[in-house]
Amino acid sequence: MSRWLKRNKWMLLFWTGIFVFIVLLFRPWQMMFDDNVSEPASGGSGDLIRDYGELDPDVENILAAGESLLGTPFLSGGRDPDEGFNSSGFVQYVYQESTGIRMPRIAAHQHDLGEEIKKEDLYPGDLVFFEAETVMSGIYTGNGEFLTVSSTNGVEKVSLARDTFWSRHFIGGKRLTKEEMQGLHPGTYTEHSHPAVREAVQYLDTPYVFGGNTLNGFDCSFFIQDVFRESSDIYLPRVTKDQYELGEEIDKKDLKPGDVLFFAGADGDEDDPRSDWDVNHTGIYAGGNFMIHASRTEGMTQVSYLNEYWDDAFTGIRRYDDMSLNHEHPVVQEAASHLFSEDFTTPGFVRHVYRKSLGITLPQRAEDQWNSGSPVERDDLEIGDVLFFEGTNSYLAALYTGHDLAMFVSASSGVTTRHLEYDEFFSENYLGARRYD
Repeated sequence: MSRWLKRNKWMLLFWTGIFVFIVLLFRPWQMMFDDNVSEPASGGSGDLIRDYGELDPDVENILAAGESLLGTPFLSGGRDPDEGFNSSGFVQYVYQESTGIRMPRIAAHQHDLGEEIKKEDLYPGDLVFFEAETVMSGIYTGNGEFLTVSSTNGVEKVSLARDTFWSRHFIGGKRLTKEEMQGLHPGTYTEHSHPAVREAVQYLDTPYVFGGNTLNGFDCSFFIQDVFRESSDIYLPRVTKDQYELGEEIDKKDLKPGDVLFFAGADGDEDDPRSDWDVNHTGIYAGGNFMIHASRTEGMTQVSYLNEYWDDAFTGIRRYDDMSLNHEHPVVQEAASHLFSEDFTTPGFVRHVYRKSLGITLPQRAEDQWNSGSPVERDDLEIGDVLFFEGTNSYLAALYTGHDLAMFVSASSGVTTRHLEYDEFFSENYLGARRYD
């Protein structure tokens, strides 16, 4: 035996070396006991190695912005480098900071964008998606590597070829189309032909605040009301369901930029008091299957792609273009300048607006205003007429603004706009109207 070993020792050393090399290369003990360690992906890493040539400047900006955030900690729902990211928040932040493109907040909605790209055809800057308990997203950097966010390492660069978890849960790559990049970029709308779209884009990034009545934060219906008033001299109610009752009803096939889209059961939560309304969300159509809206999900005013989620929630379309007062009624403009103010009584509001806009001084009490004007039939109402309603202890006064709408002072909302027919209080307590020369 010893003689045989001496005669074949070099052969034994050779095959022992081959065995050790194979064991170290494939590490079978890790594949058996640890799902989260690295291993070669099917097809091998060589399938993903390419020469990409000179990269587009936008791609270089995306990669540079992403890699500058390496090591930023994980934060569930995070989208800010000062606090942390989850994967979709990271993708959204990098694209917006580097190119201005406003990606959706949710990874599943990011996945709805773009054309499908095979793994071997991925190009730097493409989006990559993974699905485990939830959908996760990342940014491909080339040669099988991509940037994403994990709960353990925060922003990191990992490999499709070597990292088992990511290769196993990979569901595809996406590349934004030219039309999508334009539709998601605010610059597309700054000189839009429709004034409401031009106005709406100026509100991007404003925080979403349910019930908010200032430009520091607001919800979807305030956004619609403010945009149309500022851009088109159109005066709409404050509440989504009342906005839905106005304007021209439009078929989906006739949808145009500047039209207003309405949805039911979208962009809300189970605690939303509007959840059982026929409509509870709204946005302004911007063209190209995109809308601008104040989004609870996004936490701000945002450009959103109208994907299947929005199709399922779609309720209807309204067009308000014919409701413009064309700046011909100063009484309405003066009244609107006090929207949400709590500084007036109902007759005090009417008296102030008449004095400032028309130079007419009305009595201080609503009963005296009622007795001093000329009666007007409901069917003959004109913009600027004063409407009266039966209150608990006295008459209440309001200003008629056209299209069955009135501005008055509410104890809960300050100066607000309501519909004469669809508002229960107005419809049940209407007394009549007066006109003053």
